[in-house]
Amino acid sequence: MEEKRRKKRMTLGFVVMASGYSRRFGRNKLLEPIAGKAMITYCFRNLSELLYEMSAVGSLSETIQESGNKEKKLSLTLAQPLVVTRYPKIQELTISYQFQSIMHNEEEQSDTVRIALSAPEAKNWQGCMFLTGDQPLLSKESLCRMVKEFANHPDNVIRLSYQEEGGNPVIFPRKYFDALKNLTGDHGGGFLLKNGVVPLPEIIKLPAEREFELWDVDSEESLAKVEQLMHLS
Repeated sequence: MEEKRRKKRMTLGFVVMASGYSRRFGRNKLLEPIAGKAMITYCFRNLSELLYEMSAVGSLSETIQESGNKEKKLSLTLAQPLVVTRYPKIQELTISYQFQSIMHNEEEQSDTVRIALSAPEAKNWQGCMFLTGDQPLLSKESLCRMVKEFANHPDNVIRLSYQEEGGNPVIFPRKYFDALKNLTGDHGGGFLLKNGVVPLPEIIKLPAEREFELWDVDSEESLAKVEQLMHLS
């Protein structure tokens, strides 16, 4: 019985997309300080705490409490996050969090996706959560809920949303890895969602508790707005 349970255990990968040129921002926004810390470290901290709390030994807790005090078994291993970047300073931060990293010099967003899913580690993934490093207000709790939702619906795309408006992060099941690797130009996984490659019934929009969790920083104004909110909270 124990052997069967091990065979059924799935692995969920995590990819941090950290290769953008931040053209609108004018400089590498992922290293821009917010409340004294580089923007991308908020993403790294969330992932680090998520793995520590949900997988002290590398796999999701065997049980979760459901309504009616029922316990449901989950079979999911959380992989070490993989950071894909062109920036040595981001790689240094990655090492400090003991994450894996891939350095490259390709130009497009689709290149980052392809490089991540072509990595040897991805061969063992049954799903992958794609995160951007420019959402410093995203909560660890939302990531945790996404992981649990995928554990219960491993054939679905799980997308964080607010009032039915989809955003990031997104979890793609393995059956879409080839389509993701075949993307071209400055397109990421959102291209598959917008163009019907993923049927609407297969997309689970998981609501975030707060709208600002989906905010991304792409200008000085949005940076100031996020920092102000951090100081108020």
